[in-house]
Amino acid sequence: MNIAIAAPPEESTSIVTRNRIVCFVNDEISAAALRKGLEGANLSIRRGTIRNAIRMLESDTDLFALVTDISGIDDPFTELERLAGLCPPDVRVAVIGENREITFYRELLELGLAEYLPRPLTRDLVLDQLRPKLLGDTAANQIDRGGHVVSICGAQGGAGATSIAINLALQLAETTKAKVALLDLHLQGGEAAVMLGVRPGPGLRIALENPMRADTLFLERAAIEVNERVCLVSADEDLDAQLEITEAGVRHVLGLLRQRFNYIVVDVPVPFPPSIYPVITLSRHVMVLLEAEVTGLRNAHALRTAVINIAGKDRVFTLLNRAGRPGGLPRAAVVKAMGAEPDIVVPDLGKGMTEAVNLGIPALKHVRKLRRHLAPIVREISGVGAERKSWWRRVLTAHLG
Repeated sequence: MNIAIAAPPEESTSIVTRNRIVCFVNDEISAAALRKGLEGANLSIRRGTIRNAIRMLESDTDLFALVTDISGIDDPFTELERLAGLCPPDVRVAVIGENREITFYRELLELGLAEYLPRPLTRDLVLDQLRPKLLGDTAANQIDRGGHVVSICGAQGGAGATSIAINLALQLAETTKAKVALLDLHLQGGEAAVMLGVRPGPGLRIALENPMRADTLFLERAAIEVNERVCLVSADEDLDAQLEITEAGVRHVLGLLRQRFNYIVVDVPVPFPPSIYPVITLSRHVMVLLEAEVTGLRNAHALRTAVINIAGKDRVFTLLNRAGRPGGLPRAAVVKAMGAEPDIVVPDLGKGMTEAVNLGIPALKHVRKLRRHLAPIVREISGVGAERKSWWRRVLTAHLG
């Protein structure tokens, strides 16, 4: 089957007159990933599958690119033939679906598709794989090599940023089987060590103030093993200590951690001084965490603006924590104040979260529901999630049955 659907033209003037990218997807996870990853483009996201895309093309072909979902379609190649008969040759077409087999991927690309991405989609997957194919924009996600940095920034004190950071690090390691470092940059009064029931190791302050003194043994002295895959790097400096954290020190510590760990989850103090900017700059995801309170909403808006000014808007995510908590603002008020739905919502999980802190154990071990609500964050960061049965496997099973 040789269908020239979407071979990108080497030179095309259609970008000027037809710059729309239309996406048909059936789940909010894919829609959110496309919004983030294709931010800045003339984007239209609609509910539906390839069949809805075909119906649109019967009357509307004024577009630059098309992204469509073939999940749940028994014979996607037949639908792709119908699509090819309606789609202008210069329209770039990308497909998303459930199948992860390399042979399936190759067969689709042989048809002339610009790209095929398996679900679940993440912002990074769209940035790295789809955006360059559709927009030729390879600078959208220029981040140097090394471990993947994730920053958690609390918009107000007591909003639960440290708890989310700890349990996210643990669930990342559990889900991906990778090495994860939890870096607590609250050098005075930091709570990560207390919540985990461990004592901070020495050396973090020295390394952050004077990178020349952070030798190759720094990690062995400073990192406290939480389990076989997760290490905590934190400090417990006196409250009257005069800290002189340097940008060079922050870069050096992050560099050392990124050489040894696949993921680095950073609990970032707010407001952050210029010396902390490298953490935000190097982060692939910056979670601005807030509760449904007036101060949280005000601070979250300012914090998002600060992150965008430092690192760009494609990396910042809003996380509403303890949603539905008694006395909190209603969800509609939060959406109105933020101008959009929060990217991630973790509901109020009751007194078990506080009990876990007092017991010095991770909340994941004490509050069973927390794992389910952290799963979308882990999936967004790592791309690892609940994989569905592939289309080929379903067909094979049906024939064998």
